[in-house]
Amino acid sequence: MLVDPTYHTRCCRSLSAKSIFLMLLAWMLAGRTAPACAQWTMGARAIALGQAHTALADDSWAVFHNPAALPGEDVIVSFFSIRYYGMRELEDHAAAVTVPGPPFLRSDTRRVAFGAGVHTYGFELFRETRARLAVAAGFDRLRAGFSASYVHIRIQDYGSRGSPVFDAGVVANLTDSFQVGYRIAHLLQSADDESETDLHPAEMAGGISWNGIRGLLVTADLVKDSLHPLTLRSGLEMELPGRLFLRGGWTSRPFTWAAGAGFGLDRIRGNLAVQKHEVLGLSPGFDIQIVL
Repeated sequence: MLVDPTYHTRCCRSLSAKSIFLMLLAWMLAGRTAPACAQWTMGARAIALGQAHTALADDSWAVFHNPAALPGEDVIVSFFSIRYYGMRELEDHAAAVTVPGPPFLRSDTRRVAFGAGVHTYGFELFRETRARLAVAAGFDRLRAGFSASYVHIRIQDYGSRGSPVFDAGVVANLTDSFQVGYRIAHLLQSADDESETDLHPAEMAGGISWNGIRGLLVTADLVKDSLHPLTLRSGLEMELPGRLFLRGGWTSRPFTWAAGAGFGLDRIRGNLAVQKHEVLGLSPGFDIQIVL
């Protein structure tokens, strides 16, 4: 058990009403008790695209999404932050690095990449932390990836618990402009393992991305996890002159819409996003990528 029930009365007396509310909201956001808005999507670009990232090729945040989509050409260091509904206590912070495999593992038709990431969410009363490693290998038009992470949850005065989690995914380029992807999270979870579900729900997603018109990208995902109903996510990205980008997206459950913008230079890329929940309000976020 994550929570020792003998602490309940004493701990609740020591917490203010605001602290209790924030802890419960943080728990809901983490997807433990209600489908308020669990997502664990990293990167402002993916947020602005309605979290439809399963078939997003060369995603610098793929270590947290679909490991098969890891970039394989450059070393990229990425940083991300989002504040849910303007509350300092409800923030995601993440960092990731992707590295191409050594030359002896790569060729014109074969590509290997590695990734690592860390993520933290919450505040002093509730904190979820993840450390993650991923690898991807591709042959011609098909790529497959695998990731392993350690998820740790701590609730002040109640206790803490950690658990390993394993994910996998594939991405296929059906044509030069059309990609499909599939990912599955928590590969080893058993159907009756409630304690593991508390830490990280099983999730499956299938997605497509299409960029058949120059300067236009369309993405869509169908997502189903062990706690929530089937969700449709979709996004649109337009590239403007000067390597500027405009984006928009939405999710069906819970209904949210998102918008954002980005820029790209030779070695630095940045993105801004805002997500709007139908009840809870706006969540602004940003990320930056540095190509080494």
